[in-house]
Amino acid sequence: ALYAGRLSGGNGGGTTSTDPIAAVVGQPLPAWTEGCLDIHSINTGRGESTFYILPDGTTMLIDAAGSLSAGTAEAPATPAKPNGNITSGAVIIDYLKTYMPQQCNGTLDYMVLTHFHGDHMGSWSTSVTKHSGGFYLNGLTEVGAEIPAAKILDRGTRTNRKASDMIDAGGTSNYDKYVAWSKKEHASVHEHFEAGRNDQIKLTHNPSKYGSFEVRNIAANGDVWTGAGSTAISQMPAADELMSWGADKEAALPYENTLSTCMLIKYGSFDYFCGGDIQYNGRSSYGYKDIETPISKVVKQVEVMKASHHGTANTNSKEILEALKPDAIVINVWRGVQPNEATVKRMYNANSSCNIFTTNLTDDNKIVLKDYLSKFKATQGHIVVRVHPGGRNYYMYVLGDDDLNRTVKKIYGPFTCK
Repeated sequence: ALYAGRLSGGNGGGTTSTDPIAAVVGQPLPAWTEGCLDIHSINTGRGESTFYILPDGTTMLIDAAGSLSAGTAEAPATPAKPNGNITSGAVIIDYLKTYMPQQCNGTLDYMVLTHFHGDHMGSWSTSVTKHSGGFYLNGLTEVGAEIPAAKILDRGTRTNRKASDMIDAGGTSNYDKYVAWSKKEHASVHEHFEAGRNDQIKLTHNPSKYGSFEVRNIAANGDVWTGAGSTAISQMPAADELMSWGADKEAALPYENTLSTCMLIKYGSFDYFCGGDIQYNGRSSYGYKDIETPISKVVKQVEVMKASHHGTANTNSKEILEALKPDAIVINVWRGVQPNEATVKRMYNANSSCNIFTTNLTDDNKIVLKDYLSKFKATQGHIVVRVHPGGRNYYMYVLGDDDLNRTVKKIYGPFTCK
């Protein structure tokens, strides 16, 4: 439950003896300390990006927002944060450099791309700066050009699992050029994210000290973990079969979102689910387009989840929410239709006391969501989950996003892990 005393007074009501770090409203968030697990949802207003500091100082960036789209009249993009004069990649770079621990020596241990869409990898455009390595700088490529990545992971090849709405060839080739440059310049390792494994992302600095920590790869590229060992099973027909369906091949192809990488992070009693943009659109015609139902069969209740596909329609299904029953949900919003009203209703149906945090919320959507708005814990800002050493409890912080100071706006917790 919310510890209301933390929200009263000019300094958030003080600190408690359970705080490994004393955070104060109106001041910057204190730095990560060893033994904590930090999960930072970075808000640029242009997509999704999440930065993780694992208990031993291992670092991981999942996605690096960089959409150049203004959206549509029906679903406009949210304002760029802190403003439109700084690129999304530059915001992420500044954020990482502020919070990266000394253990990583300025290098990301892992850079993970959930899927090939601009609001997660950066839109491709010749209007942005071109790097000497031959790729254009935006989103993930901009971050990667400034901060080296030891290992780069993505959903896999685009030939053996085509998508009907995959980013244009120029965009994916721009990403490929960055990966090739990073491998040559920084000796980065490039791997495909393999569903089922629990050894592809692991602690790199002092793993023996944190035996209760694990990252389990749940799904990627249409493959889903079976729940036993490290095996996974494809949930959809092979690309060659789909492409042989003639006139229906476009409709039959899965959406790019469905192929997203998904993972479960476990630290002591704390569990966290991150599913990229997984969804269930089109399952009435093509059952395999629903990747959430098979995933729901191998996941369990979690403390926190990152809402899939920004909380929009046809995602975060009843099946997966009832399996996860999250106590808190972070929704990375960057379009006016996010989150969707019916989706929010499913979230509360799965757990009526769920704490929902959104990084943005348009005025128009506030009107649509009026029946739920008073229950939301935040509707603007960077959202940080800080899990205490041993994974027994955690706090959630809302940081300001109108400048690069990122002062603490609200503090929620402590929450006890189940």
